[in-house]
Amino acid sequence: MYQSELTAKKYKRIRTKYATQLAEKQFDPNGFMQEMKPFFDERERKYKAYTSEKNDIDNRQKPKTKIIKVNNKLHAGLYNVVVDQAVNHFTGIPVKWDYDATEQKSSTLQRMKDKFFNNVVKPPETPEEFELMANLVKQMRFAMLDVETATYQGATGVGYRLLEPVKVKDSWELWASNIEPWHAERYQNGAIFIREKYDTTNKMFYEEMKVVTEDEIITYDRHVDTNLMDSSGRFIQTDKVANPLRNIYLSEFKNNTNRYCDFDVAEEIADAVDRSISDQQNEIEQFKLAYMMMTGSRLNEDTAKSMMENLGIINMPDQHSKVEYVTKNLNKEFNEYHIELMKRQFYTITKAIDFNDEVFKSNSSGEARKWQIIALEAKTNTKELFFTEGLKEAAETIIAFIKIRDKKELDIDKVNLTFSRSLPTDIGYLAEALPKLAPYVSKRTIMNQVPFVTDVETELEMMELEEGKTYPDSEYNLGGGNSDQEGNGK
Repeated sequence: MYQSELTAKKYKRIRTKYATQLAEKQFDPNGFMQEMKPFFDERERKYKAYTSEKNDIDNRQKPKTKIIKVNNKLHAGLYNVVVDQAVNHFTGIPVKWDYDATEQKSSTLQRMKDKFFNNVVKPPETPEEFELMANLVKQMRFAMLDVETATYQGATGVGYRLLEPVKVKDSWELWASNIEPWHAERYQNGAIFIREKYDTTNKMFYEEMKVVTEDEIITYDRHVDTNLMDSSGRFIQTDKVANPLRNIYLSEFKNNTNRYCDFDVAEEIADAVDRSISDQQNEIEQFKLAYMMMTGSRLNEDTAKSMMENLGIINMPDQHSKVEYVTKNLNKEFNEYHIELMKRQFYTITKAIDFNDEVFKSNSSGEARKWQIIALEAKTNTKELFFTEGLKEAAETIIAFIKIRDKKELDIDKVNLTFSRSLPTDIGYLAEALPKLAPYVSKRTIMNQVPFVTDVETELEMMELEEGKTYPDSEYNLGGGNSDQEGNGK
């Protein structure tokens, strides 16, 4: 949720403005930075809140009184919980890149027929250009980058993946990296990203902005102050070259349509939890749970302080005076209820899971637990759709690179991405439920539901070998005759 003037409407207008400038080749880098800086700062603020580097409670001032001696600023870490749950849920297991899943499914049926009729066929092979893509995906460590991208996606509302063509000696290579969301923006017709660099000649830092369209790549530079806290000067164009890939090689991974982060709608509640926990810790650390009470005499502050520092005791001159401690009673049940209520509200709004819930502590069935995470699953499905769109943009860049380097073309529509969930599975429940489906669906379909079976085809062949079978269980009537009589010569 954008704060104050950082509204979704204003952000959309800025996007429209600079997308139009790119289309008309009138892009203003300094105007872009000026108008986007509040939104970039907001993205960085959210990421720091996620990492607990900087939270709202860090700005909390100590009350101006001598009584309060501590001022704790504790973070409950709720932002981290809600983001990491979703990230681990859909990118904890690496995304699988396949080629033409539709044809693979039809070829599975054909392989079954060929196996029954003993037809000798060559196993299906993926084309060479897809193998080149798969190798590039592996070399660029997409499995690791995906986790970082998904973290940016959830923590700030958007992530960016840069696949930059780099000339190394006499050949071209494709280098992959994630760009911080507060240093990048992508439009339908272009992309802008900023990187900080160091000039060894002048011994100073500078910022490099690159504007990438399908036709050209324009580079701008500006000086950065040595304290690294602010920038000075204006962006000046230093280079303009043709885009060798004819592709916008910065991919965008939105969290949702308006690029809201996972905890935008619940920041106030999380901040209230931080304050409540910090207040309770203050009570404990400064011994406010008990107060000293003196009766029958009166000591000024200097006298009492001098006695405690020199003697460690308070010496009362009046024999009828009395010193004792009055215990401050804290309502333990109320405090626990108050904090737990806010936490439950936070989990509900953000569609996250509280694993301290009774359903996860009890012996509830796997099916019952699935209903507890249905909100997380729905949120993750949305994130997965936008993440798939971002990976498709990255795939288009890889295809463009292969076309230039290897003179081979690949249809982007035949590249299929498969996400796997990384939640624990109730094996006992599956062992009981799946056999009941045997009369209605094939063994192959049932085996696809078993999470630890990664290759169904190989698993079926191993089962047949162990059972000594070379053909499926069933009697088949071929050619309209009685197979038993024909086999016995009768």
